[in-house]
Amino acid sequence: MSESLSLKKWWWENAAELIKSPHNVFIDHINWIKQAIVVSAIRSSDFNTTDKLIEIWELVRKRASFWETKIKLMEIRNFHFSIIDEKLSWDTSGLKDYINNVFQELLYTIFYWYQNQDKLTPTKENDYSISTEKWLVSIVWFWEELSAYVHEQIITLNWITAKFVDLKWVIPENSDELKEWELFDVLSSEIALRVDVILKDNKIPVIPGYIPGFANGIENAIWRGYSDATAAMTSVWLSRLSYDVTLEIQKSVLGMLSSDPRVVKWKKRKLIEQIDYLTAKEITGIRWAQAKLLHNQVLRKELQEAWIKVRLFDPFSNSRGTLISKLKNPDSSWVEFIWGRSWITFFSISSWKMAWEGILSQVFSIVKDYASVDIISTSETELSFTIDGWLSQKKLDEMTSKIRKSLEIEEDWYENFVKYEKNKALVFCVWQNLYHSKWTLWKASSALSKWWINIEMVSQWIMERSIVFWINSNELNLAINLLHNELI
Repeated sequence: MSESLSLKKWWWENAAELIKSPHNVFIDHINWIKQAIVVSAIRSSDFNTTDKLIEIWELVRKRASFWETKIKLMEIRNFHFSIIDEKLSWDTSGLKDYINNVFQELLYTIFYWYQNQDKLTPTKENDYSISTEKWLVSIVWFWEELSAYVHEQIITLNWITAKFVDLKWVIPENSDELKEWELFDVLSSEIALRVDVILKDNKIPVIPGYIPGFANGIENAIWRGYSDATAAMTSVWLSRLSYDVTLEIQKSVLGMLSSDPRVVKWKKRKLIEQIDYLTAKEITGIRWAQAKLLHNQVLRKELQEAWIKVRLFDPFSNSRGTLISKLKNPDSSWVEFIWGRSWITFFSISSWKMAWEGILSQVFSIVKDYASVDIISTSETELSFTIDGWLSQKKLDEMTSKIRKSLEIEEDWYENFVKYEKNKALVFCVWQNLYHSKWTLWKASSALSKWWINIEMVSQWIMERSIVFWINSNELNLAINLLHNELI
């Protein structure tokens, strides 16, 4: 029989908030549920430790003065001191000594680099590592490991034994030769084995969210937002070690909401209590929607194949948050989520040549040099698509001219044309059981038409989980609220 395991991914000041939380370690401990914890660098709402560390790396890269770099590093050390003084009520001299040692070690490494002017060799642009003739140092990892140590000490002082997981050299030397899924497999298995040793010793593993390693230098295998991904990787292989894993992504949010709280008022928004993997990926994949709720590596296929339940919630509220699993919510038969994106440019192309083989490829090979294509709709003789991001008038005209030339359209008229409209918007409606929903388009168009909002185009995606409406940008917020009232 599988043993239950709660793998918790904590959010920023949880080193301090842990003591107050009724939903974290202590409750699961007295219920004999095994636990493991993944942590990020300690931060606050107005002090982002990782951003500060990246600033330090940039100073080193630009060969700024050593004194300027030292001041930045002292800011981080002093911030950790202030958090400990403010939040913890016992003798913290040991913790401060440990933090100071980390500070001195990193400072010495940077000083050594300045003195010897060794080569700076990050293998990826966001790796933030320093290479000297003697060693390789990941600036970000230093404080991730420190965060894990601080959490270990706080949990242990609450009469529960914890142990931070050492991830040094967890990445194999041939990692640059591995495919992405192979690297995921190797990393997840190695991390899980290290965690399993601590679990079998009846201790709570505390895992730094950042993974250090090497591959012709230093390689950051996960990139920014890595701690969610580290938690997902660990949960996959722990499930293969016969643990029944629930991955708890704990953040200062109630869970997935039915729309943006800045657009739809609080009393009208709803919490999505249960959702399946694919619908959750659809929602978090919509640009600038709820993407920050989950790193894009969390709901990957390995996690889905392992049937790992993911719960997204705020541990300091009474809400159970959003449960993401392989099962759709059987009680859901209507829209779950509505979101919009404004200032979109909408292209329309009409030509009898559109049916020719290779024409679409020819058109998009022109577009890719200027912009990123988002939504596409086609017919035998017409093509419509949207592009994200701002493009100057000159660039838009230049791209339009090249498309006209490739289709041999010398002058726009009613049958053959290439034109664009700026200041358009997209409205996304996402739900789990679109296939079984009736009259959706009629209800949506009816709600919008009452306020004279014109739907210029509709795109229903093949996965049957979302419908996209194209409207004018200045009507976006009103449209979201109208559709939310009608469909949710």
